[in-house]
Amino acid sequence: MKKNSFIIPGLVFMAFCALYLLLSLTNRSGLFFMPIWDIEHYLNIAERGYEVYPCIEGVHFPRGEICGNPGWFPGWPLVVKILSFNNPSLGIIVLPYLFTLFGFVMFYKILLEHSNWQKALIGLLALAAGPTAFYFLTGFPYALMLFLFGAYLYCLYKTNLKYRKILLVVIAVIYSLTYPTACLLAVVPLIYLIKDWRRKNSRISIGRIIKDILIYILPFAVGPVLLSVYFWIKFDDFMLFLHFQEKYGRTWGVPIGLIIDSLKYFSLDRFAYLQSDYYTFWAADFVLIWFGLVFIIFPPYRIKGELVALALLLYLFPPTTGALLSIWRHYILIFPVAMIIASSPRPFWLKGLYIAIGLAASLYIYFPHYLYGILI
Repeated sequence: MKKNSFIIPGLVFMAFCALYLLLSLTNRSGLFFMPIWDIEHYLNIAERGYEVYPCIEGVHFPRGEICGNPGWFPGWPLVVKILSFNNPSLGIIVLPYLFTLFGFVMFYKILLEHSNWQKALIGLLALAAGPTAFYFLTGFPYALMLFLFGAYLYCLYKTNLKYRKILLVVIAVIYSLTYPTACLLAVVPLIYLIKDWRRKNSRISIGRIIKDILIYILPFAVGPVLLSVYFWIKFDDFMLFLHFQEKYGRTWGVPIGLIIDSLKYFSLDRFAYLQSDYYTFWAADFVLIWFGLVFIIFPPYRIKGELVALALLLYLFPPTTGALLSIWRHYILIFPVAMIIASSPRPFWLKGLYIAIGLAASLYIYFPHYLYGILI
């Protein structure tokens, strides 16, 4: 079945695209193909670069001192600009489909390397049927990140791969330039290295440890540092990215406390009203529950410890910013959750039911809200 490692993800991709494209056409909404919300900022960066200017009361939202587009990382706009041959408005629509396909192939291939094709298929379905997986097909950078995530793991665990270390550095740098939480992926090679050092015990030298850190860990810091240096040179503000985020209520918070406070008011009644003023809360609540319960329902974990650690970090980190706004799409990046479901010894019917619940939430709650222009 390994020979079909392209056919199965290809079929899942076609079904995935057909489902959401059909629903979009049925709802007669063009928003699925338009640069709305953050996509507009990514497109502006691709077309004109970074812009910073004072906010004008009553014109810019949300209110604050700094307006423009310094709150978004440059990796995705650069990829769009380069691969669309300087036609970003077209590239930002088309490229997510290509990277979703490549991402599905890489994700399936990674699962196939460590399990059979049935489990690999379950993992891919768990990924594609997530509550907000449709964001892969939008102009956000999530499809690119899925592909890079799969490519990085493939290179990391394929120790006999030619130019492996060079590829790892290049992928890590591009990944770090793409999204604020991308640096958290560094926990994977960190734990991988620690296990490798422990196996070698006294045979490992200090020089080798430093070399490993330079190759495996530090590249994940390159993106944020380069962006900060660029902002310092162009706008005289090394911390501009963080200063810009303040108007979105993003400071610092205790993740468990914020999660508990949100879930205290969870109610299924909130799902009944598309135009509810509480959409931010229920949209956050459901993904907090769906992704969080995976850690409780599907142990013992049959995936590598570094991937479980990454999943926990990605689950807890967004609430540390003190806000749950858009957490429903930030959680798309918890790719190892699908791996946990796939590799779990739990019965097939339970996995299928859990995946179906995620898909139902996407089709009946999150995607319609996106098409109505409500879900940020």
